[in-house]
Amino acid sequence: MSGPTPDDDPGLTVPPPAFVGFDLQVMVDRAVYAPGETVRITVTAANQGARAVEHRYPGWQRFVTSVRDEHHRVVAHDEVSRTAEEPAIDRWLPGQMTIWPLYWNQTRGPLVPAWVDEPPGTQVEPGRYRVRVTWLGRESGSREQLGDAWSGVFELT
Repeated sequence: MSGPTPDDDPGLTVPPPAFVGFDLQVMVDRAVYAPGETVRITVTAANQGARAVEHRYPGWQRFVTSVRDEHHRVVAHDEVSRTAEEPAIDRWLPGQMTIWPLYWNQTRGPLVPAWVDEPPGTQVEPGRYRVRVTWLGRESGSREQLGDAWSGVFELT
């Protein structure tokens, strides 16, 4: 049995579902790369909804990016090992969009070595790869998570 709805009680307000109209995408600049060529990764986030939203993040990082091989194993990532003293907050107006460029040099380990204490790894093998982006923001009062964004498959020759 469900509880009352706004139709039953006009004084009852139901908050809108989190992430309605919020869009996260990731893409790479080409479908095929030669050995050692830099893979340009572009992450976009946009509030395409009709209302302003506020996202809270556990630290300064807005999303985590990982490069995955054809067996879905993480070969590179940008997860930060440094902590922030306070959570970050972004306010997204309707129509607001942000674009983040990232660059992968086809090595294992960190995408951005300055963000972690581990050194870059060895060159990855030729094969098929995809990029996955996990959004870390949450709307206040909601435990909902935004679905992950995936790039198309690209090949390292």
